[in-house]
Amino acid sequence: MEINPLPVGFGTEITGVDLAKIDDAQYADLRNALLTHQLLIVRDQDLAPADQMAFSKRWGQLDIHVQINDQHPDFEEILVLTTKMEDGKYIGAPHAGDYWHSDLSYVEEPTFCTILHAVQVADEGGDTAFADMYRAYETLPEETRERIADLKARHSYDRLLNPRVAIPDTHAAVAKERYSDRSPPPAVHPVVRTHPETGRKALYVTERFTLTIEGMAEDESEELLQELFANAARPENTYRHKWEKGDLVMWDNRCMMHLACGGVPKGQIRHMHRTIVRGDRPY
Repeated sequence: MEINPLPVGFGTEITGVDLAKIDDAQYADLRNALLTHQLLIVRDQDLAPADQMAFSKRWGQLDIHVQINDQHPDFEEILVLTTKMEDGKYIGAPHAGDYWHSDLSYVEEPTFCTILHAVQVADEGGDTAFADMYRAYETLPEETRERIADLKARHSYDRLLNPRVAIPDTHAAVAKERYSDRSPPPAVHPVVRTHPETGRKALYVTERFTLTIEGMAEDESEELLQELFANAARPENTYRHKWEKGDLVMWDNRCMMHLACGGVPKGQIRHMHRTIVRGDRPY
């Protein structure tokens, strides 16, 4: 197994390993790499859904996404992200991740890591961008870091509560059912969270799930949030991944956010299997 850091300052490319057959020593190396580099890109993985399930469970308890209609037919823990259609309907989620976010920040114990396997990739489009939230925090002006040190923000899955995000056309007729009715109660987390394993501080707000900062007027809250969002998404804080078939990419949501860049032409297929591992309450 070779572990080669990416030149952007975070993330690493891993080759020479079959994740369906890893031993305890290789798992330990992968876990150390994730804590060190935040983002792992493991190439050339031909994983059946059962293989991905077994690998994912090494990392902890798996969570089930609220959109149960987009689950894999054999494994409720696998969310299918796809542009594939059958009988005129998508067989999974075609629009997931279309705004910067950290997975499940809208629950009390958000996701530790996300594991995404590329089963089929399109000829163009379908990239995923990642942002280093350690760096997003560390590169803020000192006065801003002092200002946000003790603030908390409210997060929600419900798109209807967040004026920053749009409702996809495919969901317009069922928006209340899909977003409001399935959304868990909002969760309140620190604007700056401390990573429980590395001890480093990371910015923990995103345009998709963060609604407001607690105790602030709405306009003041939004102005500050936009400043934080903009800093996190600066090119020097981000990496854009162009998928290859067989890539398994996993990332630490406690110090990363990500964005599905879209752009898959009509008629082309991007088909992914996603699992998520439960984390702990941010502090």
